[in-house]
Amino acid sequence: MFKPMSNITTYVAYANSLEQGGSAPAGALNEGQSVAPYRSKQLEAGAKVNFGKVNGTFAIFQIERPFAFADTDNIFRVQGMQENKGIEFGLYGEIFRNFNVYGGLTLLDPRLKDTGNPATSNTKVVGVPGAQANLLMEYFVERFPGLAFNANVHYTGERAGNNINTFMVKNYITLDLGMRYTMTLPDKNTAVFRVFANNVTDERYWLSIFPGSINGVPGSNTAFLGAPREVRVSASVTF
Repeated sequence: MFKPMSNITTYVAYANSLEQGGSAPAGALNEGQSVAPYRSKQLEAGAKVNFGKVNGTFAIFQIERPFAFADTDNIFRVQGMQENKGIEFGLYGEIFRNFNVYGGLTLLDPRLKDTGNPATSNTKVVGVPGAQANLLMEYFVERFPGLAFNANVHYTGERAGNNINTFMVKNYITLDLGMRYTMTLPDKNTAVFRVFANNVTDERYWLSIFPGSINGVPGSNTAFLGAPREVRVSASVTF
């Protein structure tokens, strides 16, 4: 880490890790045989800036991980590399009096490379969005101590629906709204009352998509639907 100024911290980080290798699936010529441990590498550089009541972050990174699968020879072995290159931005703190924000943006290029197959080499990884952002805003009502309103906006970009990228899953945006009131009881305990609505616009979307296996084992991809509009009311007391 290096601090070029009192309110700025820059850093560079490198990680080199091992994880258990996958096992050849049923039907492969080397069925049940495990490949050597995978060695993943990550390089990241970034900066953190303090503006008083507001903090900003920036990072650029690259992650590489071996990818094993059974190709036309039906032998399960490492035959490719998953490479993720990305940039992250973050902003959090009190922007205005009694108004806080917590936001982040990630731009990612997730690629499967060097598979030896033109159909799958240099394609986007299944289910990983190229862009993802979230912004949570919170406002404290000064005239009514303990009362706060919040809104959360989430964005997930387009994602690959299969490993040859012949179709893509569209992006989506959701909006959540909430309110809470905190009060002190006569016995000095605290009570919190909450009302919040998730997915206010009742957006229909795929929450997540997973490949048949991160190790290249043949199989159908799996997708999960996002939750519809939902309103909840709750109360809690601390003792």
